[in-house]
Amino acid sequence: MPKAIDFRVAVPAQYYATKEDLERAYKGYLSTYMTLYGDNMEFLEHTVDSMIKNAKEADIEYCVLQGEWEFGSCDKLNDEVYRIATENPDMFPYYFMAINPGDNHNIANYIEENVRERGFTGVNIQGFSTGLAINDPAWTPVYSKCQELGIPVAIHCSINFATTRSLSVDRPIDISDVAAAYPELLIVANHGGWPWVAELVACAWKHPNVYIDIGAQMPKYIAKPGTGWEPLLVHGNSTIQDKVLFASDSMLPQKELIQQMYDALPLKDSVREKWLYKNAEALLDRIKRY
Repeated sequence: MPKAIDFRVAVPAQYYATKEDLERAYKGYLSTYMTLYGDNMEFLEHTVDSMIKNAKEADIEYCVLQGEWEFGSCDKLNDEVYRIATENPDMFPYYFMAINPGDNHNIANYIEENVRERGFTGVNIQGFSTGLAINDPAWTPVYSKCQELGIPVAIHCSINFATTRSLSVDRPIDISDVAAAYPELLIVANHGGWPWVAELVACAWKHPNVYIDIGAQMPKYIAKPGTGWEPLLVHGNSTIQDKVLFASDSMLPQKELIQQMYDALPLKDSVREKWLYKNAEALLDRIKRY
């Protein structure tokens, strides 16, 4: 199996959310998601041991562990990210905290303390969870502090199925506003930006520090004509070949994803290696460690 780095795996909800939290979310704002995928939610049963086992079976060199806050306690989620990463440093040498401006009122200090005292190496924000668009002023102290500290921000950037949230909160065109205002900030847009793939490709092409991960996307569907992924395949094989990152988001089997990277995607061999691990290595090397 070829070498790979999984740029985003997520802490299973069972580690930070109560049964009541989950039921409330799945019967409420995530009801559409559950209607569509409720029979195919095996990833909810993941444990840390199974995550590590799956990564090793896929010959993943290491993973970036990210707190993706959707429900429950954001602070408790970050405690679990820290615990899991520090107990398994070889598999999770980089780990990102979750942020919710509604809970983390002194958000800049919160980020700095977690970076300097607990070794966090990035921040993950989820617009559909908070209801805040990517360029909402509430994120200003997050972007400012991350740029100051030299750590990246990973941003949910694709369709969301939250019934009480607009699609517009996760639209990639807003990333251009952030990148223009914070030109030294490292930004990783999650999920490839679908259905606004062309917008995200333009952002990555235009802004030097904007990257794209393809987490939770099956390469065989990315390669399928008419799905809207054509701009990524064209530019990802040429103009932004150094900007695309492999990721599973813990939602799809890593071994199968990597195999599809070879079987389905019409990439140059040198570009495929960049997507699978070289781009991640180069980006992670830019992160300042404390």
